[in-house]
Amino acid sequence: MNKKFYLIISVFFSITIWIGIALSDDYYSSYKLPLRIIDLPENYTTSSKLPKYVNVKVKADGWKLIPLEFGAQKEFFISAKNDSVNFTENLLSTVEINPWYNNQMNILEVSPKNLTVNIVPKAERKIKIKPILDLDFKRGFGLASEIVINPDSVLVKGPSEEINNIKEIQTLPIQLRNLDNPLEEIVELKSYRGFETEIRKVKISLDVQRILENTINDVPISVENIPSNIEVVLIPKTINIILRGGIEYFSKYNSDDIIAKIDYGEIISDTLGYLKPRIQLPKQFSLISIKPDIIKYIIKKF
Repeated sequence: MNKKFYLIISVFFSITIWIGIALSDDYYSSYKLPLRIIDLPENYTTSSKLPKYVNVKVKADGWKLIPLEFGAQKEFFISAKNDSVNFTENLLSTVEINPWYNNQMNILEVSPKNLTVNIVPKAERKIKIKPILDLDFKRGFGLASEIVINPDSVLVKGPSEEINNIKEIQTLPIQLRNLDNPLEEIVELKSYRGFETEIRKVKISLDVQRILENTINDVPISVENIPSNIEVVLIPKTINIILRGGIEYFSKYNSDDIIAKIDYGEIISDTLGYLKPRIQLPKQFSLISIKPDIIKYIIKKF
């Protein structure tokens, strides 16, 4: 037992000594650091046209490179000095404000060398959210109603000169397969450089049901806006409508919500002797066809 213990201790110290010697040597390393502008004045931000990263080449011994290799704070900071004016900065001169920097590092190159930072007022606007979904359903199933997003819009803050160019805020893509039941998913919003949102996630509700096609027979056709001295006789007076929708909606729909109508003005302007009725449906249904699809008419005057 003692021999094994001493062997482990010996190996541990050997590795420690080897690492210490290795880290004492000088190394050349390159890093791609996210750019971050700090010390911005209140209610101001930067243009979104800044580069996303700064490339830094460093020469230093291994010990000095540890913050860049393993440190949590690995960004390239540029200070706006709480000023609301535009400025151009030599990036090499800003290295010292970065928490990963050590004065025993030799910074060989910073790219880009110079950077112009445009400071602009912040603006905010409510913008609609668009889900990016890749959906696959079991055979016979599908979406029985519109996708519900909660919230459906988000307050966005960013450069005043650019915020009106953003027409929608997308979610990160989400892929869902073999769906056969309603479900809810929490989805993260896509990040837009130079902009921030008041929330980072939204809830998406999918009304997945078995989808059917069903025939609604003998739907009466009404004629609107008939003068008091006119009677319109329709041939036929009713139609059959084929609808597509979720099984749950077919089980509880109200027949009064399915309306077929013709406006008298359409009859007056008609030159063919027949018309197609306009169909009004609950939003959960889609129209497949109507039979017959044309209606003849006779006009009687009193």
